Amino acid sequence: MSAKSGTPRARLYLLGALFLGCASILSYRLYTYQYIDHDRYRRLATDEHRETTQVPAHRGAFLDSNGNPLATTVMFDAVEIIGKDVSQPEATAVALSRALETPAGDVLAKIDRASNRPVIVRDRLPSAIAERVAALQLDGVLLAQVAARQYPEGSIAAQVLGFVGKDNKGLAGLEYYFDDELAGQPGTIDTEHDSGGQLVLARRIVTPARDGTDIVLTLDRYVQRAAERELGEAVRQNKAIGGIIIVMEPASGAILGMASLPAYTLSDSIVPKPEEEHLYKAVPVTNQYEPGSVMKLVTMAAGLEQRAVTPTSTVDDRGVAYYGPTAIRNWDQRANGVITMTDVLVRSSNIGAQYVAQRVGRDGFYRNLAAFGFGQLTGVELPGEVPGAVRTPNSPSWSPVDLATNSFGQGIAVTPLQMLAAVATIGNDGVLMRPTLIKAMMADGELRPSEPRVARRVISPETARTLRDMMVTVMDQPALQQNRIPGYRIAGKTGTADLPTNLGYTSGKTFASIVALLPAEQPRLAVLIRIDAPEALYGGLVAAPVLKRLGQDLLAYYRIPAAAATPANAR
Repeated sequence: MSAKSGTPRARLYLLGALFLGCASILSYRLYTYQYIDHDRYRRLATDEHRETTQVPAHRGAFLDSNGNPLATTVMFDAVEIIGKDVSQPEATAVALSRALETPAGDVLAKIDRASNRPVIVRDRLPSAIAERVAALQLDGVLLAQVAARQYPEGSIAAQVLGFVGKDNKGLAGLEYYFDDELAGQPGTIDTEHDSGGQLVLARRIVTPARDGTDIVLTLDRYVQRAAERELGEAVRQNKAIGGIIIVMEPASGAILGMASLPAYTLSDSIVPKPEEEHLYKAVPVTNQYEPGSVMKLVTMAAGLEQRAVTPTSTVDDRGVAYYGPTAIRNWDQRANGVITMTDVLVRSSNIGAQYVAQRVGRDGFYRNLAAFGFGQLTGVELPGEVPGAVRTPNSPSWSPVDLATNSFGQGIAVTPLQMLAAVATIGNDGVLMRPTLIKAMMADGELRPSEPRVARRVISPETARTLRDMMVTVMDQPALQQNRIPGYRIAGKTGTADLPTNLGYTSGKTFASIVALLPAEQPRLAVLIRIDAPEALYGGLVAAPVLKRLGQDLLAYYRIPAAAATPANAR
């Protein structure tokens, strides 16, 4: 065969090989597209024609114990600008500023011609202004519905309720603590459109949103308002820097009112503010202090429970007790002589309190503190709670002086809620209840009540009743006569503690406080009042008058009947 005859055949073979190679490659790619990468390309094709729109869930509301709304979510119109779609920025800014009654410069600053993301110019628009904006029909200007918190009762219980951010997520207080429950689950709307962008109505899948849980609180709006009113007046009259009032139901641990000053305004359109960050905490659980003489109730409870003392047991109060080189003295620097245990509370004797602690013994004393809940979290439904600070004999820095000072509320740190929970235990015949702010949860149309939680029995009913009688004598003393509530026996104890600083105690600055059980026979209410750095210094002078006014108000509100007869020692 000649070379010429072989050349066409070789070319034919080469051409056939090329076609075969191309066919093989094509077959492989088809196999890859249709089998190996089938799912990937199907998703890409689906995504090209599918659009998913999120449907926001309605955030749950806070209601008071009687069903009155304290915080709800409402939908407002908001003006948004998409800068890329604005053809005439200056003219748009001027027209919009007139409708919104906003400086044109502020509007112009929010127009970014390079951005296709909506920017809110102003939210919470009144309907009249929203209609005015809509009538302008400006390019790149939209009216959108945005969710916002509203407070039908105004700014009450601000530090308890907390607030949400621009994204409607909780940032403080109960809003933060229960954010998941309140937020609910957003829904979606999946739609398909053809290659020309026209919606295919037949292909529409809707996943409904699940609205957030409504939370019924133990707070009573009347009690909360009364507490805030009296606290504000007391702080003003006494030229104090702040204060706290808590009202609790001893039998259940339900917190009926929790007020603290200084505070912030819930309805402020600009929240949070960096300069007010310290105001956003629920101070009754996040800040600790030395309780002072109100702690003598806890010390006396230990003495009575362990039968180390009785109300008529006596102590020779010489005005000073020595622990090595350290001298313990009474608050007024006086010696009271031979006095009973009831007089120890009436005269608020530090010497008497340390005597009881010595009779109880260090192990028994600190077991009693732990039983009352000091040094532990209460478990209340608020963020940032601290356990307080109790230095026990197990601590290397503990000394016998600590036993003495702790007995009258110094050298120990508690939260206001811990202190009130301990006093409420005395009012609940010795049973400590877990403090709570939650009465019920309402989700999907179902109301789920929150049951009271018993922590433990701390003292016997007999000890609790005996101690309440001793507390009544405290409130019936002549020094507090003008602050009695006619017709009622009130069990209470005043306290005064110096404000500590990093350099020691502040001279002339105190926490002036009082705790009380109303009425003493079968306590329905436990109250703690603390006024911070008042001019008059002492709990009996500063906090006791507040208790009288608030107590009269609450006893009337709850229709708690007066005692059948006024005891002889109250006349």
